[in-house]
Amino acid sequence: MNMMSSVSRVADLPAPADALLVAFASGDGDMVDQHFGSASAFYLYEVSTDNAVLLARQAFGTEKKDCNEDKLKPRLAWLAGADIVYCGSVGGSATRQLVALGINPIQVKGGPDVEELIEGLQRQLNGSPEFWLANILKQKQKTSAAARFDAMDEEGWEE
Repeated sequence: MNMMSSVSRVADLPAPADALLVAFASGDGDMVDQHFGSASAFYLYEVSTDNAVLLARQAFGTEKKDCNEDKLKPRLAWLAGADIVYCGSVGGSATRQLVALGINPIQVKGGPDVEELIEGLQRQLNGSPEFWLANILKQKQKTSAAARFDAMDEEGWEE
């Protein structure tokens, strides 16, 4: 199923406890071929063990590749809430800001296919995830459990 909607920011989407929200810096949605800070677009997928759904595409204006920190702000604001972002390259400042938002930036070379990267994530989700992915999944489970307890508390749930 390929439902793509308009999303003002990733954080507005429901955070799936059993899936990853993964963004790809891509000009066409097929290959990761963009530098984070100057990416013309990000394609956001919800990736689970057996499914991948394109949720949104967000386009950005093209800026000159310089040390302009302001160009990062709209990208960071839109991506907040994502678990992972794949890009062709990412600078140190952007990396620090992504990590502070809880987003794991992954730099990939050679313009790999988005589909192949998704399949690689799914293999890990179905098997033994690498350390970095295991940490993301562990954090998502903690967040999900805390949200359930908060919801029960708001409903006045008692033992």
